[in-house]
Amino acid sequence: MVPLEEISLGGLFYRDTKVMQIREEHFGDLLPLLPRLEPIPIDPQRLWKLGFSRYVNTGVSYKDWQGVRLYLRPAAQGRWLVQFDGIPNAGAVRYIHEVQRLWFGLFREHLFQPRQLKQRHAMPEWEAGRKLVKDYSFSYYRKYDVAVKPVRDQPYYFTWDCRILFKSGQVAAWRVDEKSPLFHYAGRPWGLTLFSGSASDEDRLQAGKWLKRYLEEKG
Repeated sequence: MVPLEEISLGGLFYRDTKVMQIREEHFGDLLPLLPRLEPIPIDPQRLWKLGFSRYVNTGVSYKDWQGVRLYLRPAAQGRWLVQFDGIPNAGAVRYIHEVQRLWFGLFREHLFQPRQLKQRHAMPEWEAGRKLVKDYSFSYYRKYDVAVKPVRDQPYYFTWDCRILFKSGQVAAWRVDEKSPLFHYAGRPWGLTLFSGSASDEDRLQAGKWLKRYLEEKG
């Protein structure tokens, strides 16, 4: 059984041993569905279907987002270490829906991309807002109306473990440490050390101001 707080739109789970994707209509009947859901353990093939590539010699899977590369390294007891360039252990995940939530939390981008049937004819203009997508709760394709709403980027994203701050747009990533502190909060100094992308010292100062406001708002 999957905890309720881990269910999110687009999440992939086993339902009665078959893969299903959480859709909006499932939320109206979610509580009876929960006992039938089981998490899907991570494996290279599942990661490949989510768009990851793989180093064959090490078994490490990776995926890029605007110059930032996220690595998943297989470890003991079914765990996969989350890594970035210069950060060998940013956390660990075990299941596919955790990878999806991690990626969306960092980059505001859904990993799951539904398969599409090949079209043998041009789609009429009046049908341009409809797509053929695989319904993973069944074994066939169904047609749904798809309304795509652009997600507005926020200027920065702070990882759940308070170790990395990402800048959107012209991407940069800082490691949060106590070197050259920009401010003090909760009894400790907070500094930023650039480890990926490009950023000026002014960018670092602005990132520090945003981080301070963010921490104060979250309390």
